[in-house]
Amino acid sequence: MINFDKLTDKVFENTQKLIDKHGPRQAGSSACRNCADDIYEDMKSFADSARTEDFGVHTGAFLGWIRLLVAFYALAVIFLWLNIPVASAGLLLLGIIIMVFQFFLYKHFIDFLFPKKVGRNVVGVVEPKNEVKQQIIISGHHDSAQIFNFFIHQPKLYALRVMGGIGLMVTICFLSLVVWAFSLPSWAVTTVAIIGSLGALIVLQLWFFASSKCTPGAGDNLIASCMAVEALRQISKDKVEGNGLENTRVIALSFDAEEEGLRGAYAFAKKNKDMLNEVPTYLYNIDCPYNLKDMFFLTSDINTSVQLSEDFASECRMSAEKLGYKPKVKPIAFLTGGTDAGELAKFGVYATTMMAMPWDNTERSSVYHTPNDTCEAVEKEVVKAGLEIFFDMVNEKDKEI
Repeated sequence: MINFDKLTDKVFENTQKLIDKHGPRQAGSSACRNCADDIYEDMKSFADSARTEDFGVHTGAFLGWIRLLVAFYALAVIFLWLNIPVASAGLLLLGIIIMVFQFFLYKHFIDFLFPKKVGRNVVGVVEPKNEVKQQIIISGHHDSAQIFNFFIHQPKLYALRVMGGIGLMVTICFLSLVVWAFSLPSWAVTTVAIIGSLGALIVLQLWFFASSKCTPGAGDNLIASCMAVEALRQISKDKVEGNGLENTRVIALSFDAEEEGLRGAYAFAKKNKDMLNEVPTYLYNIDCPYNLKDMFFLTSDINTSVQLSEDFASECRMSAEKLGYKPKVKPIAFLTGGTDAGELAKFGVYATTMMAMPWDNTERSSVYHTPNDTCEAVEKEVVKAGLEIFFDMVNEKDKEI
């Protein structure tokens, strides 16, 4: 019988130790890699096998599109005053294309413009007693997020400030195309220039959207990595005591560079694609587990562009309901980003992400992407629930095999 209260306490203890030792952990930094090494040293002490996997990450690229768009907008307004609307339209159209590929779709569109550093994933494996017929991954990420200034200063205006800035860029791009395509007189170009100039304050503030500093990253998302480690430790302990799983391999993953556009998950999936497809593979990813009342399982990811497994999400919900919890199952909201599950789903993994916070652009956890993302911001009840649901789901799926 698993003592989930004790398991939960261990998760919080380990999370706090890693934060105290390594502090904020930007992807590609030595602090982040050293944190990964500590997770690896822990996992290799009990797992059947454990390893780290290094990959290249262009730090700053994922959010780099924001300042590029701001610079393009400023130049576009200047070109309008110079009566060159085609240059204005071209610049803004290029910026919009970059935004769509870099943020909407999480492609590595402008990564080459930013310095390449080393990211480090951590993998631990416990094999079943008998032949492997399926494998289940539990995962989190150990890198921490850049502080979002808009969540600290006037957070209630977040959606208006972001969508207003992007909306103005699209509007000026469209108007510039119209005055150029229809060869409208100079007064029309001047009118667009005036509109663009008046809107500059809304757009230019986006330059300060993100800080160069990072959060402590407890709830987003080191605590999830520690949940994965403790879950694997318990799986190993059960196996040693003769109560191991029959045909289900369990893998604990701590990804790096989630906050850099899921680059760690992409690197892992690309490198291990054969392993991910040798038997049916399921991913129980955990991200932002703050409040039990807000728990849900995702059925889509990466701004709705990637389909996750509705069946697996429903299985997780059934396990939750059996235990007395009442999570929702729903797609990710558009323009709210993505999780590591999205990258593994592209490679055929039956994936879902358990989240536990309000997840839209009008309401999020008050500590999300702020310096207040500490262990105190995470409810013990939601961590305990996430672990209980995982073990019930794993045991049910092993029985099915």
